[in-house]
Amino acid sequence: MRNIIRTFILPHMAEKPKYFRKLFTSFWLPALYDLWVWIGVLGHTKKLRENILKFIPQHPKVFIDLACGTGENSILLQRAYPASRVLALDLSERMLETARKKARKQQCAIEFSVQDATHTNYSAEIADCVTITFALHDLPRTQRKEVLKEAWKLLKPGGVFIVYDYHYPSNFFVRIPLFIQFFLVENKDAWEMLKENLELTLQEAGFRETKKAVYYKGLAQIVAGRK
Repeated sequence: MRNIIRTFILPHMAEKPKYFRKLFTSFWLPALYDLWVWIGVLGHTKKLRENILKFIPQHPKVFIDLACGTGENSILLQRAYPASRVLALDLSERMLETARKKARKQQCAIEFSVQDATHTNYSAEIADCVTITFALHDLPRTQRKEVLKEAWKLLKPGGVFIVYDYHYPSNFFVRIPLFIQFFLVENKDAWEMLKENLELTLQEAGFRETKKAVYYKGLAQIVAGRK
């Protein structure tokens, strides 16, 4: 087993950022990822994700879904806008394997690729809408800022960047399931971002006409801004 890890796993993971190696090397992660999100938002995953459609700009032709994970948001976008092109990326090949299976099962034509959300290989100003859902909190502060810069680069003028992530609830009892989840699977970067003012962060990155909505007793938030 050590030889297998040394020969096949470690060299491959060495190509990934340090924060990624800490969080996403577990083989069980793709199988449990959706479950953890479901627990974190008290079972409201489907309805919660659909809220993102309220922030989509009119007549989008190209979506880019950063850190797409198991593809739930990518599939939602493609089904809601079947004439649009959906580009979805993630650093985890295992997550993308699950995402591709889901997309094939639902007959969704999504272009998945292994890429870093902080530095993609896409051309500038190609997207009408860039999204990142339940992933920004996984990144260190420096990388979070890089993601915002990359989203700005990818968006056409007037395009919209949408962040969907956890929110710090004001009600103590509502915090309990979120705290349990964060204690079990998240790191200090997630705790830090939980109390961050994301709307202000987007404004500081240059986005205008920012909007924020909080859902499900304050457990989740959507923050959007226009380039």
